Amino acid sequence: MNEFHGIILYEIERNGNLNGVYTNNHPFTNSRIFTETATLRGEVSFEGEIETRIYDCFYFDAVDGATNCTLIFRIINGIYQGQWIFDNGDVIFIGEGFQMNDRQIAISYWLP
Repeated sequence: MNEFHGIILYEIERNGNLNGVYTNNHPFTNSRIFTETATLRGEVSFEGEIETRIYDCFYFDAVDGATNCTLIFRIINGIYQGQWIFDNGDVIFIGEGFQMNDRQIAISYWLP
């Protein structure tokens, strides 16, 4: 497979949770659109200029079906740096993107 990459567009709900649609170039997905939901876990934290948001995440894909993980966003200078992590600590994907308006976040992601 060529270098794996994808894109996800999140809709920000009023309670801070996220609903996303995504696609990627995995050969089994054929650029189909899949869904992801992310529930904000606790409060947003700040360490200096870095804002951190942690979510309980659930997504569907053509290979693994339903998948649970943790999504962590670290926001530095307006850039969203994301990691999707299994409970055992394995990083599934990493990504980077921007909040596009008051209600949307766009993230490009790839394998670590």
